[in-house]
Amino acid sequence: MARIFIYSSNQIGTAMAGPAIRCWEFAKVLGHTHEVFLIAPQATTRQAENFTILVLNDPSYKKLFPTVDVILTQVLGCVLAWKAKRYGIKIILDAYTPTPLERFEQFKQETLPIRQAWHHQAINQLILGFQLADHIICASEKQRDLWIGFLLGQRCFGPSHYEVDASLRHLIDVVPFGLSATAPKKDGPGLREYYSFQPQDSILLWGGGIWNWFDPLSLIQAMKLLHSSHPTIKLVFMGIKNPDPSVKEMKMVQQARQLADTLELTNQTVFFNTGWVPYHERHNFLLDATIGVSTHFEHLETRYAFRTRMLDYLWTQLPILATQGDTFAELIEKHQLGKVVAYQDPVMIQQAIIELIDNQAEREKIKQRLSSISKQFQWQQVIKPLDDAVIQLSHQPKKSLSLQTVKALLKYSVCQLKAKAVQKTCQMF
Repeated sequence: MARIFIYSSNQIGTAMAGPAIRCWEFAKVLGHTHEVFLIAPQATTRQAENFTILVLNDPSYKKLFPTVDVILTQVLGCVLAWKAKRYGIKIILDAYTPTPLERFEQFKQETLPIRQAWHHQAINQLILGFQLADHIICASEKQRDLWIGFLLGQRCFGPSHYEVDASLRHLIDVVPFGLSATAPKKDGPGLREYYSFQPQDSILLWGGGIWNWFDPLSLIQAMKLLHSSHPTIKLVFMGIKNPDPSVKEMKMVQQARQLADTLELTNQTVFFNTGWVPYHERHNFLLDATIGVSTHFEHLETRYAFRTRMLDYLWTQLPILATQGDTFAELIEKHQLGKVVAYQDPVMIQQAIIELIDNQAEREKIKQRLSSISKQFQWQQVIKPLDDAVIQLSHQPKKSLSLQTVKALLKYSVCQLKAKAVQKTCQMF
């Protein structure tokens, strides 16, 4: 049994976004066989059954740190890296979010110097994490290919690693986002009660936040095309305000709401939930829906992303309508789990919606296929490579702080200071 610290960079609570959910579920599964502590950035009232929640400024956290065998983190900063290496703690980096690619879209409206500064910060963070990590996990084989290229470019592996395992699975492996093994059952109010929908209404559910790299605009335009002929089809965006107060509202939220207002669809056939559905209540919303939707643009983030909301669609057996180009689009097409549409094509989206809504028999077949494919994504199943890595690393001897680590930390600190200086300079003008 290993003692593990799992770090969440997002707020832990009743309402959680994808990164926090991933940490929570990792802690739940690993907690069955290891002593697990989930480290939250802020205080929370939420309780856990088989693991302990600690806050960074908690005295217990500081006292326990030297006794830890393995830390798992999505972001490796200078302070955490220094402490881990000082005490010989093994580091597992969870690289399931391609942050530099998200930043391209997130800060697209900023000036070029600011965009470059954010990009440099993200790359510097990755370099530090990949250089100092003892093991790396990511969410898909496509992501793994991306990160192997990055590791190769940073000279993070060589012949000695290849001799141990020519596949490099001992260095970087795939742990996708998962879903619960317990079948969901409605036990509270959902979409139909919340919005007073009628029994004959068909509901398209956008099951998460609206980020800049998504394309809700084409979907809303498709709803305008459907408005006169199919007024009983409703579209609900399940979350607008991220539950983590440190995450600012993205520009795409404003654009989506403005478009719905302009097309006179808001609260007619297009609905925005301005809050965030609590994690333990989300199934009531999902089970009321007819189709799960996710549309995005054609760019690098799309190619390497792993849409966490899709797992909820699998869990609740929702036929999926999604844009082409990402890992889930390939899965949908391969296993016939719904419809895949072209980028920014409202007409094609409209046609796909009609085909799914009007063919109940096909939707039932899709649900059966979803039930079958979802078993391979259950948390207990997907987490096995992570559990194997924890066991292997916890049995290795603890190494003392090396000169190579000190050099990496110093280089990272200098690069981050330069990037922050550029940001401050740009903000002054």
